[in-house]
Amino acid sequence: MSAVPGRPLPSLRVVSGPAPDAALAVVTRAPEPGRVPLGHADEARVSVHDGQPVVEVELADSAPRPGWSGAVDHGLGHRRAGAALARHLRDSRAEGPVTVAVPGALPADRVGDLVIGYLLGARGQDVFAADPAPVVPDLVVEVAAGPGSGDDDEVIVARAVAAAEEEARATAMARDLAGAPSDLKTPEWLVSRMAEALGEAGMRTEVIEGEGLVSGGFGGVLAVGGGSAAGPRVLVARRPGPGPRVLLVGKGITFDTGGISVKPADGMHLMRTDMAGSAAVVAAAAAFCSDGSPGYADVDLTVVVPSAENMLSGSAYRPGDVVTHVGGTTSEVTNTDAEGRMVLADALAHGIAECDPEVVVDVATLTGAMKVALGMRTGAVMGNDDDLADRVAAAGAAAGERWWRLPLPDDLRPAVRSDIADRRQAPTGPGAITAALFLEGFVDGRPWAHLDIAGPARSSEEIDEVGPVATGFATRTLVALLRDLADRPRP
Repeated sequence: MSAVPGRPLPSLRVVSGPAPDAALAVVTRAPEPGRVPLGHADEARVSVHDGQPVVEVELADSAPRPGWSGAVDHGLGHRRAGAALARHLRDSRAEGPVTVAVPGALPADRVGDLVIGYLLGARGQDVFAADPAPVVPDLVVEVAAGPGSGDDDEVIVARAVAAAEEEARATAMARDLAGAPSDLKTPEWLVSRMAEALGEAGMRTEVIEGEGLVSGGFGGVLAVGGGSAAGPRVLVARRPGPGPRVLLVGKGITFDTGGISVKPADGMHLMRTDMAGSAAVVAAAAAFCSDGSPGYADVDLTVVVPSAENMLSGSAYRPGDVVTHVGGTTSEVTNTDAEGRMVLADALAHGIAECDPEVVVDVATLTGAMKVALGMRTGAVMGNDDDLADRVAAAGAAAGERWWRLPLPDDLRPAVRSDIADRRQAPTGPGAITAALFLEGFVDGRPWAHLDIAGPARSSEEIDEVGPVATGFATRTLVALLRDLADRPRP
């Protein structure tokens, strides 16, 4: 079976003292008057300083701004500067390494942000093009010698660079999975690639299919996948440990026509990314389980990915159907394009029965309503536990991903009650919230956070460190959240 198509990342290295003679030095400068840098290629340019060629990049190092739970946008200016630098070098087809001095061009506590911007900013998804864009030059981080500097400086910078590279690789993996075309990315292909990645990271994996889905009661997965010639699958991966038990669930819809409640043709090609939630979950779990830091191996981590293709055919499920999920709860189908919550319901119930989690997080490109509410650059957090929601927001702020919490008000709970089944799948009302209220019925009262990434999982342009189409959003947040749960166990 074919590998995940993707482009390589640029190489990185940290040196002490002067960089290689052939390296082009990076210097920062204030933005052009009236312009807010956004990571575009024209925010960098080649110039001459002290008789030597350098590449100047605009840097607006603004202070973090308030969010709903602490400050956000930490390091945004440096991620944008790194992305602008990489895009300028890509477009100019520059060769040879570039070097950035620390301290000097930037402070040690922001080197990781610039590295993430550089590694991800110009890494396109043009893997099937005859003439793909070139990989940008190597980046050399120079720990400058001077008064007060020493071996500790190089160690600190090297750790920051290594952490940033790990986060960038995880994000790139999520982007590659989400960006793969659906003629290649069947449910079988997707869970096989994911199982390989998680197995290499030390997780035990199982793929449930066919009669296993029937006997396991996966009515939602079977209903959604019933219209496709490519049969559905459910991936379950676990790494046991003595510490906190965490369940991550990611929506794995490999293509979404909407089914009988068919989508408009405009934009449907982007539905190859409708499994971006599962890509973020798997990439984050693989990165976390590969990290040998003390205490991280104690986390008892389970990943569940329900994967199906939502197609329109004579065997597709219908509005008005009643579906029985894992555990016996029934759902009245009112819109076949609300398929994500159908498969997530099965996955949540199965995962909770399997691992008895203390923390549950699901991630999904779930609702267009979320995009209306929060736009294309901010993810929605909903849930039943304030501490967990706060941890998600803090993890995202540290990782450079914005989140905003939406409420789950009691007055909307009647909307998900059905007259003919236990729950109504897609009621009227505020769609992002009612979708979360539907899922709440499958988490058994466990501390739970639902992350709707329908907006920021995709981008139509190069901005900040993201680019078209799949962004890998939520990957770095989940890595930071898992680290936080290991470092600060919940009471």
